[in-house]
Amino acid sequence: SFCLQRHPLLVPLQPRLPAAMMPPAVAGGMGAPGAAAAVVVHRPGSRQFSSTSSGLAWLRAGAVPAVPLCMLLASGQRSARASSCRPGLFSFVGAVGVAVGAAGLRRGPKRAQIARRVVNEAGFEVGVRMSPEEAERMGLKPFGDGGADDMASPRPKFYTHGPCAVPATRKHIIKCYNYKDMAPNDPARFQLRDEILKSVREHGFVVLEGLMDPEAVRPLEADAKQYLGQTQEGFVPQPLRAGREQLQLPFAIPWASDWLVRHDLILDVVAGYVRNDLAGGRTQDEQQWCLVEWLNTGAHLDFFLKPEMGPKPGRLLDAPPTGCSDVGVSQETGPWLGRVMVTKTPPHVPNQKFHRDINFPGPTAQLTIQVPLTPFVANNGPLGYVPGSHRMVTPGYEVVCNPPLGSVVLYDSFCEHHGIENHTARERYAMYWEFETRGIFGGYYDGHFGEEAVRHTHAFRAHVDPLLRDKVQLVA
Repeated sequence: SFCLQRHPLLVPLQPRLPAAMMPPAVAGGMGAPGAAAAVVVHRPGSRQFSSTSSGLAWLRAGAVPAVPLCMLLASGQRSARASSCRPGLFSFVGAVGVAVGAAGLRRGPKRAQIARRVVNEAGFEVGVRMSPEEAERMGLKPFGDGGADDMASPRPKFYTHGPCAVPATRKHIIKCYNYKDMAPNDPARFQLRDEILKSVREHGFVVLEGLMDPEAVRPLEADAKQYLGQTQEGFVPQPLRAGREQLQLPFAIPWASDWLVRHDLILDVVAGYVRNDLAGGRTQDEQQWCLVEWLNTGAHLDFFLKPEMGPKPGRLLDAPPTGCSDVGVSQETGPWLGRVMVTKTPPHVPNQKFHRDINFPGPTAQLTIQVPLTPFVANNGPLGYVPGSHRMVTPGYEVVCNPPLGSVVLYDSFCEHHGIENHTARERYAMYWEFETRGIFGGYYDGHFGEEAVRHTHAFRAHVDPLLRDKVQLVA
């Protein structure tokens, strides 16, 4: 029972009850580890259970009339993801949370039933849009309850840096101060790459201490604060768990600098790590059963390199449904650039719930890059990770990565993690970008951060992908 509660991938192994024996709405209380308001829902007309979570996306620029529209959200993902941007609306996504279940029933069972049943072509749950006033009247918050952590007995925290650092976290830190002095064909470069790959494969995350010049990074905090503090025409910020906020960055200097998004060592690691193409062309049900097989055979990362786990030709691969990543082209496998974003953690916000940024198609399908722009300390909102959780290992503690400025954190988006509370009076900023395989369901779509963000997203990809793909070919 503990495994079924903590690991939704095992849900298909449960007995399947006939629809007549199931309640019309919520059938249980399981979900992704740490997912807010996660429940198990019986999908009428199907024979399986699915677990999802819920959230709200903000849309707040311009004066376009509000119209109902389906929205998407991945279970346990980092933010609410929408399928179209119509200003002036909340986007309720996931549509199976406890909050919307109760609120929907107040508005009539037919409305609630529709919200729970809408799926995209790949079978991933979607929801509905509503005005901010209606959301407030229904008592809805992002991720059902806002996404703040309410664990009665939180995991022990081990810190990587600062006065709270402990020796046990040294294995998660790789010193990269000398990388800039290494010649392109220096064997030390390849040894460093292999060391990083080994660490992220084993633990799900790694700190690259001193990879970037701290004096080059330092001015970016003020740039991020100014950017998020002003209304950007055509860009729409989105809420994250527990009061955080995120926005797509523009394709412009400094954000498009080669030493950031085209960093040679980072691209080398991405090319060697992101090799799970299971999502390409497959439905949620197909991915879920493959993950059950992965668990039953030992949860080894090389499972996804088997030929039968490669992309499945067909319409879903050629034209991924809304909410599924359309990066790259259907004829090629491996990683492509997703999005480049900045995140703000306001003062005095609480812990986030533990979550995974993606649930499908499992590990090694998306790697996230975090560059702290504010100097991280133990209690100003760094991220805490559960080591090995991308391989379904649960050690009972978390590692909080609070490295010095100029450091970079890489983490598998399937690794369980959360934002730590910000006890300080200052905002905390960090830059993020992700590399992913085609077809993964993250809930993002082109206009998630606004229509102008679409053009900038594709400009980033045109800038980064050619160099990345050269490295992917070398790995292949």
